[in-house]
Amino acid sequence: MNELDIKKYIDFSDFLGTVLGPDYEIIVYDLKQILYIINGNISGRKSGDLLSPTMKSILQREESAKETWLSNYRALSSNGKILRASSFFIKDESRKVVGGLNINFDDNRYKELSNLIFSLCHPDNYVSKNISIEIKGNDEQTIFSENISNTIDEILNRINKSLPFSDLSHSEKLDIIRQLYQKGIFSMKSSVKTVGNRLCCSPASMYRYLELVKKEK
Repeated sequence: MNELDIKKYIDFSDFLGTVLGPDYEIIVYDLKQILYIINGNISGRKSGDLLSPTMKSILQREESAKETWLSNYRALSSNGKILRASSFFIKDESRKVVGGLNINFDDNRYKELSNLIFSLCHPDNYVSKNISIEIKGNDEQTIFSENISNTIDEILNRINKSLPFSDLSHSEKLDIIRQLYQKGIFSMKSSVKTVGNRLCCSPASMYRYLELVKKEK
């Protein structure tokens, strides 16, 4: 990407950031690194960071060479947020992909607001037992993610600091699995096995926990 292209897309990303607001992360990148980012606090990234596995996997898709953009897909960032993401592919004169512009939307505070609205018209214990705004798994939709093991480790460490996880009680493990389920983690390939390894749970135990969580809903 030449300097003229970089300046053009940086100016455009500034415009998008101003119009869309703080819940939208705007990223301009080449094939190696992030060149410019707005609201990087959403995913914890900054200008100069190397291209993540997520963005690499998107650029390397065969479809990306044929498409102009990829819109409204789910992406799991390394800090555990599932974002609604869209990628515009920047191509040279020969139509070869040389970079991209990403728009990532973080709707977490709107989920919290939805729960607050429900709490205005229902008792707290009714809301906690019967109403939940959550991400639903969709086997037909790809979730582009950073390294799943690193992501799950970071989320687990944030959920509970009392390591090792093997010493946690049944109810403590159930609570952790409930939180991961609400984040949409278990719609990702290999997530059940990865979480089970971290919590020292057999596959059979993991599926029993998940069945309990699903019945709560």
